[in-house]
This record gives sequence, C-alpha cells and structure tokens, in this order.
Amino acid sequence: MRWKISQCKTKLSLRIFLLSLALIAGCVKSPRIYDVQLHTVDDAVSLPQNWTPATRDHMNQLSFGSRLIPYEWFYALEQADSDTRFFSHQNIQELGFIPSNVSEQNADGLPIGFVADEWRGEKWLGLTCTACHTGQLHFRGQTLLIEGAPGMFDFQAFEKGLFRALQTLLTDNNKYQRFTRQLQPENPGELIAALNERVRFMNARLKANRTTVPYGYGRLDAFGQIFNAVSAAALELPDNTHTANAPVSVPVLWDASHLDVVQWNASAVNKEPGPLGQNVTTALAVYGTLELDKKALLGYSNSVNIRNLGTIQRHYYDLMSPQWPEDILGPINTGLLQTGAALYQSHCASCHVVIDSRNPKRQLRATVVPQNIIGTDPVMTQNFAAAKARTGKLEGRKIVAGLKGNKLPTVAPTLDIVTHLVSSVMANRPLASINAIMTERQPQYEYEVDRKALNYKARPLNGLWASAPFLHNGSVPTIYDLLLPAAERPKVFLVGDVDFDPQRLGLSQSGGTYRSTYDTSLYGNSNQGHEIATHLSEKDRLALLEYLKTL
Repeated sequence: MRWKISQCKTKLSLRIFLLSLALIAGCVKSPRIYDVQLHTVDDAVSLPQNWTPATRDHMNQLSFGSRLIPYEWFYALEQADSDTRFFSHQNIQELGFIPSNVSEQNADGLPIGFVADEWRGEKWLGLTCTACHTGQLHFRGQTLLIEGAPGMFDFQAFEKGLFRALQTLLTDNNKYQRFTRQLQPENPGELIAALNERVRFMNARLKANRTTVPYGYGRLDAFGQIFNAVSAAALELPDNTHTANAPVSVPVLWDASHLDVVQWNASAVNKEPGPLGQNVTTALAVYGTLELDKKALLGYSNSVNIRNLGTIQRHYYDLMSPQWPEDILGPINTGLLQTGAALYQSHCASCHVVIDSRNPKRQLRATVVPQNIIGTDPVMTQNFAAAKARTGKLEGRKIVAGLKGNKLPTVAPTLDIVTHLVSSVMANRPLASINAIMTERQPQYEYEVDRKALNYKARPLNGLWASAPFLHNGSVPTIYDLLLPAAERPKVFLVGDVDFDPQRLGLSQSGGTYRSTYDTSLYGNSNQGHEIATHLSEKDRLALLEYLKTL
C-alpha cells in the first residue's frame, strides 16, 4: 500500500482554527500563513518503507536540540535582496530543501526537517535529520518522496543566504522596521543584541568552513564542519580551523542502523554507545549549543535533546529501502533479469552483498576497501586521518569523560577532542543517555576501526536507484555512467534538480531550474576509481541496471 501525503486538512486543527479567527479579528500577524498553498510536495507519493504517516510526521518534527534562529524570526525574516520571506516556499525549494503546507501536524507550515525546540524558556527554529535525509525524485509530473534518501540541498547557499538576510537587518532600516512590526518586541535593545549575536555566529561559521570549491547541491563536508564546530568554535580557538573541503554525498539511512560500521570511510562502529555518540556529534554540528565554561555537576551544559536522539535512531532502524515503483517509473524488463543477476554475482556481490532488505532484524556487514585499491577520490579519508588540533582548555582532561584512560595532550587528533566533548554531553544527562541507548540498542556485528587507515565502505545496494549521484563524493550522475571506464564518465554535469532518468538510473540532464555545475577536475571532485564491470557490452550493462532496480 502506498501512502498519499495529504495536503492541508479539510478538518482544521484547533490551533489553525483559532489562528484564522485571530486573523479575522486583526490581532495576529499574517506572515504565519504566508504562501502555504504554493510549491509543496504534499501531494507526492510516498513509497512503502515500513514507516506509517504518523512516524513520518513525528520524525519531521523531532528536534535534537538545534538552535538556528529564534522561532519568531521564521515568520518575519526577509531575503537580503527583496522583501520576500527568507523561508518562502520558493526560496526553500531553490535552496533544495522541501517545503510543506500547513496541516494538523504542521500548524506553521515548516519545511520538512525544520523544527521548533525550546531551550531555557526560549523557542528556537532548528533542523533535524529529515531536512538532509529526505529525497525527492520527479518523473513525468509525479513526485516521489523517499525517506532516508539523500537530500538535494545547497547547504553553503542556505547559510550564506541566511547570514546576509540577518546582516541586512542591521544595515537597512526599512527592512528592520518591517521586521519589528511583525515581531513587536517588548525590548528593542534585546532584539538588536540577539541579531548581532546571530550575525557573529553565522559569520564565524562561514569563515571557518569557507572553501575554494563550492559543495553545490547534495553534498556536505560533515566531518570537516563537525571538527571545526568542536575544535575551533567550542574551544574558542580559531587557529584550529581546517578547510572543510572534502564534501561527500548525503548517505542513505535505510540499513545504516543494521551495519557493523558506518560513515563513508568506515570510521564509526555501530555498537552502543557509538550510534548515540555519532548522533550527539551531529546535533552539536547542526546548530547545537555547547558551553564549556558553564558549571555543571557532570559534563558540560548543552542543548542536545538526547532522548529524542534515541527515538530518531530507533525509527531509522525500522526504515526499509524503497522498492522500484513500476507503475510510476516503468516496468522492469524481466527478460534481462537472469543475465543481470549473474553479472551482479560475478562483478559486484563480493563487496555489495545481496540481503533480505525486508527482514526487520537484519544484521549486515559492510565491506571495507582501502582507498588505494578502489581508487576513488582520497581527500575525505586523508582529511579525516590527518586532522589534529590544539586542545586548549581541555588539555589534561580524560578523552572519555568520567572514565579511566588517556588524557588529552596539548595537540591531539581532532577525533579525540570530539570524543571528549560528546562523552561529556552524554555524561551531563546520564539518565537520558541510558534511556536513549536502551531505546535504540539493536544487535550488530562487531567491527574494529583503524582511525589511520584510508578506507571506503561498500554497503548493500538495495535502494541504490534512489540515491543519485554516485561514489562517495557524488561525482557520477547515473549508475550507467559508473559502469563506464572512468575516462568515459561525464567530466562536467548538472546537479540540483531531481528529475529522474529511469533508463540510466540517476540524475536527468534535461531541463530543470535550480542547478549547480559539478566539475570533476576540481579538488575533491574526482570521478576516478571503482572501475568495476566497466568492460561490459551495452546489452550486459543494461541487464545489470535492470537487476539493480530489483534490489
């Protein structure tokens, strides 16, 4: 059964009903329902992936402690170069996030993965996992919404646009007056102070993560930005900043909780408390707050919602890969399947094991391959293995907070600093951490990580068709192109729009509005390596593609 994501409900929630009455009475500000009927995917088809609509709604609104801007600003903030709202559906769509309509579950019409959260009595707008891990595919006027698939957003453009929108409020009096008319602040001085603080925060973040090669749509140097967030921003040591210049594609999240090891470079074990620690790291990097100078009985004061992280991980454990929808993308050529299956066993299965993707208790092993063997772009693995930073005020503290073990020296691997801060966040909320670990805990195989090894991880390929572009750095637009010798793969292509090519399995290169150019000659963008099954005839190549649709 497919679920149809409903548009605005015919039966209004009490909140929306009261809001409508207030608008009629003229006592509530109208931007709260601005353009909610435009450019959304609320009529998209959602494929069966073992999530109910209630689970999907829950995940879209489950905050992990992200603090981007005060919540009220969501309604009033304009784009820097116009009086159009920054969070208008058109701008959100242009940035690659997914706009959503007002509904009973989403009374303010927040984009997918944008959430409200309260911390210390203040309400904030932040992000959660589904902002980055919800994919879309367009084909012949139909939109597919795929849970756990790579988002196709331009994160650098989002942060730059938000910074400019905030900065302009401090220099353009007309904009500032419109902003304050919407907010009606009781204390204008506090508002100015808050604006200056957010401008400083965003400016420092942009400077720390500045790159010469733009990420473009669908990529993010998560490790680079996490390392900068903890070793430079949290420690207040700007010299610890390292260029976050190894963007990778957003990984798929179905099966991730079932694997023995995760991350593109196989750098994180999946046994508890590893998964919780990885998710705490994400929360800190995605606008979480960490206060090293705040006194606390245990650990450091922080905004991370650890209980919610346990629930998020549990829902992703339940998630299954999407199955090819023949009624939308076209029937599978069954005449080619036997040949395709044999080719897969000969060329692919030794690394990408075929699994029972519908088994809810599946335990999976990834295949870890040295970078010099697979030959794909090395920058991500090199940056991770080489990252070191001064420990500053953390020098002499235990790497794992509260436990026996080594202490942080003057200069340490950045991952050791991350480990200390993450374990301190968990120690700050011991009961919540225990609850989260018990909520998300599931059986996985053992794996020993070698931090210095330059490796890449090969996962099972179920749902691969819905995860373009390909290779860890998104350097190949379709699976067809990946099956060509590296010299014959596209050197330059467009990425951003999510029009789907069901023949080549990947990004269509026709039409589209919101796009960036991917140049494989630039640093970190190489499309070399993974020359597997590249000698196949055209007929065999197509047969292998047909088989991949069935996984």
